[in-house]
Amino acid sequence: MVKELRKRGNIIKYFIFVFFSVLMIGCGNISDGEFTASVVLTGGSGKAYIESPCKVTVSDGKAIAHIVWSSPNYDFMILDGETYYPVNEEGNSKFDIPVQFDKEMVIQADTTAMSTPHLIEYTLLITLDENSKEALNSDGNRTNSEEITKTVSFEPPIIDGYAYLGTDENEYAEGFRIHRYEGDYAVISMSDGRNYLIVPEGSEAPDKIADDIIILQRPLDRIYLAASGVMCHFDSLGRVDDILFSGLDTDDWYIESAIEAMESGRLLYGGKYSAPDYEQMVNMGVDVAIENTMILHVPKVQEKLEQLGIPVFVDRSSYEPQPLGRCEWIKVYGVLTGCEEKAKSAFDEQKAQVNFDSLYNLSEKKVVIFSLNSNHQVVTKKANDYFAKMVEMAGGKYLSPQDGDEEGTAQTTISMEAFYSYASDADILIYNATISDVPKSLEELENADAIFSDFKAFSEGCVWYTDKSLYQFADRTGTIINNLQSVITEGTEETVFFHKLK
Repeated sequence: MVKELRKRGNIIKYFIFVFFSVLMIGCGNISDGEFTASVVLTGGSGKAYIESPCKVTVSDGKAIAHIVWSSPNYDFMILDGETYYPVNEEGNSKFDIPVQFDKEMVIQADTTAMSTPHLIEYTLLITLDENSKEALNSDGNRTNSEEITKTVSFEPPIIDGYAYLGTDENEYAEGFRIHRYEGDYAVISMSDGRNYLIVPEGSEAPDKIADDIIILQRPLDRIYLAASGVMCHFDSLGRVDDILFSGLDTDDWYIESAIEAMESGRLLYGGKYSAPDYEQMVNMGVDVAIENTMILHVPKVQEKLEQLGIPVFVDRSSYEPQPLGRCEWIKVYGVLTGCEEKAKSAFDEQKAQVNFDSLYNLSEKKVVIFSLNSNHQVVTKKANDYFAKMVEMAGGKYLSPQDGDEEGTAQTTISMEAFYSYASDADILIYNATISDVPKSLEELENADAIFSDFKAFSEGCVWYTDKSLYQFADRTGTIINNLQSVITEGTEETVFFHKLK
């Protein structure tokens, strides 16, 4: 009855909100900060390219892309009639230009590579990275996360009328705490300062509650899930049917229960995080939107959802510094779904698959993770990436590019020459198929660049690739580490998440 009344109220709110929304300007504005964006350049001879991803700085709502060309021969660019000059004097040409996301921009670039300067027209598309976007950038800006974690006390808030009983002890996760209160009430406190009060089914929220506490009334069984990396936890808990709307469409899922639910019509596509279908969600009575931190880039969307009576729960599991910390977030979703024993059991099962002796008895085998992008560059992981840490937990020694920057994003794009300089002596190469399609064979990899034949791992046939589904299974972190250990220490050709390239 309570939910039905709330649904009717939300419908009224929706139409009122739509009326006022048409008066608003810049609803899709992205908040200030530094972001990573994908770059697609077309036109010209097809030989030139701009490094992807690139860094984008947003200030006062204006986005500036810091782009790097594939050569040092560009002396100016023209965009919307304005001329821009390089911001560097040595190395490949670098420019800072204003951009609009997800919109093709016609640019002109003057190159001096030929006998006489030539002004060449290109089309440039800059897309803000999301999710694999979650898989690619889930480590995001590690520095910001650590600063938040250090400054938030995680003190249990006062819940009027309900005594505080205690706080669960986490084993690895640093980004949340679960506080317990009388009457089976709980508060999930996050590293960003947010507090979520979980009200048991059949109970009511206290009359007096602090303004900074977000109320989530169980059962939460009409969920909009924009944070695709969380689906695995609902799958593990057997609660996929609690999700009403998905931020991914059917073809983007690798989790069978999600695919089956979408094909049967039980799970509907509700639009991606930056453009949810508000009308559908209000009409269907969505009781919570579970987002990843990409929602913080579009604050107007979060504001709309909340004004429509849909609370927003922001998952921060991708900021966990330890792989098993990510996996431990299943306990959060155990609280939300009322499946806490299942959550604890699932986490313990994954933890049991990790051979902790391997942390102290390295195999001495050197491992590199990489993929190739469309610009013939190598995309690889830095040592601070969770994937690199899983290699170390599996007994390998991860080799990373020595660029001296372990702070920002945990992924970097480098030239083939730079990759060869540190990875040629690696014992094992692992192609990251979650980012780009893997070559079908060693021969096809060599055809992509003949220099691979000079890599030790290639010549010895020690090249593996990840399963494309890997990034959607944070709940199986222990299995992934166990698979890696089999590859590193035993040379196992086929595992659940890794396959040998032949």
